[in-house]
Amino acid sequence: MGDLANTVAKLEEAAAESRELRNIVERLDTEISFRMETVQEVGGELLELHGSLDNQIAEHDYMAVEQSAASVRGLVDVETVLPAIDAVLLLTALRDDGAIPDLTLPLASFADDSWDHPRLTQGDLDRVFEAALVRAEEQWQEIRGDHVWDDENERDTHREQHRAEAELKAVKERAARAGAHLMALVDHIGDTLWPEVVEATELGDRDRAVRALAAANSAGREMEAAYKLYEVNLSIQFEKAPESMGAMGEFLSDARDWLLSQ
Repeated sequence: MGDLANTVAKLEEAAAESRELRNIVERLDTEISFRMETVQEVGGELLELHGSLDNQIAEHDYMAVEQSAASVRGLVDVETVLPAIDAVLLLTALRDDGAIPDLTLPLASFADDSWDHPRLTQGDLDRVFEAALVRAEEQWQEIRGDHVWDDENERDTHREQHRAEAELKAVKERAARAGAHLMALVDHIGDTLWPEVVEATELGDRDRAVRALAAANSAGREMEAAYKLYEVNLSIQFEKAPESMGAMGEFLSDARDWLLSQ
């Protein structure tokens, strides 16, 4: 009976240890899933911001655009995302009895600003703007240049009106391009870089995940400069033709008139 009792006691101890190991594995699985969701959810939030930003730009709601741009930067912040990635890799290694990953932070990756992402400058916008004005003048010359005018003043007036219309159109298009640049950055992060971050993390490839995160972080930092570019060119549009900005133009015009009356 003594041997039997010892055997039963050992079996019960082994069963208890097995249950405890299963509990540990389950807790690790839960924690890994939670941390992985933290990484994955960024993609969904970027998609939501894409939709919001599209509407905000269409409505010329520059204040909301600024907030959305800041939100994008926050979503791809290294100090928030990298700990979640490293937690997934470390906990997975512990669960699977694998090699502990090297979690050394490659600071140079995040300081590098040479990552490939959409870029735009005021010079780029101005060159397109000037080219549009040149084309408009050429079109006027082609259509009206040989026209016989009864009055030279009428000719000049018509030409100036055409030039003014072309300039307003070019001003609006310049602001629209600046807004489209913001959208392009969000698309680049959400459609190209973030799936790479998620896949690399799931595969346990930290180097690849860090490179994709560094690129996303660089594009996220670019959102601030992109917003400033948008703000400058939208301001030019407002000064040129407030009515072209719909309800926002009316609101800003009323606010300006009120301030000037004080």
